[in-house]
Amino acid sequence: MSATKTTKPETIDITACPVACAALYQKGLERAVETSEMYLDMAVKQNAEIVAAIKKALKGTEVPGMFILDLSSQALEGLVLVQKQLMGLGMEQIAATFEALKNLDLTSGDIKADIASAFEATMDRSLTAQSTVTEYAAKQTKAGIEAIKAQPGVAGTAAEAFADSVQNSFDTALGVQKEILNIAVKPLRAAVRA
Repeated sequence: MSATKTTKPETIDITACPVACAALYQKGLERAVETSEMYLDMAVKQNAEIVAAIKKALKGTEVPGMFILDLSSQALEGLVLVQKQLMGLGMEQIAATFEALKNLDLTSGDIKADIASAFEATMDRSLTAQSTVTEYAAKQTKAGIEAIKAQPGVAGTAAEAFADSVQNSFDTALGVQKEILNIAVKPLRAAVRA
């Protein structure tokens, strides 16, 4: 028995639509971020369960430095929050980039202004990300220093003076970093607006 084959030609419509591809890509990234956020939430929950188990196991003992457990839990929660904020800023940047590409009119006389506006928005998001990270670092450093200073026997000692010195140094370093960032951004903003 022989099979008969039809010779009807197939027509395949290949249409490349960058906007549709970008939308699918963006949707995929959104799902990846959602999955990452769920994973981060589970990590915080798991950490809380582990810390609770350690505290329960050590309850009634005279183990010094138990405050470190609470401090580490708070640090992880803060780190997860920062990570989520940074992922959100990244998604905003991707959405803005796709929107700019979708609306880019190469026949328009304002292409330079469109690109400059998009670049400035990108720079603003980068500054926000930088600020988010430095604020987290400042908060965690302050929490750590305060936790150390709150320990019995630390008040009025060299350890308290050292902790204050570390805090002051860190605050100074953050201030300098912010000033350097502001100085670096000024010429970029001027160039974009020119």
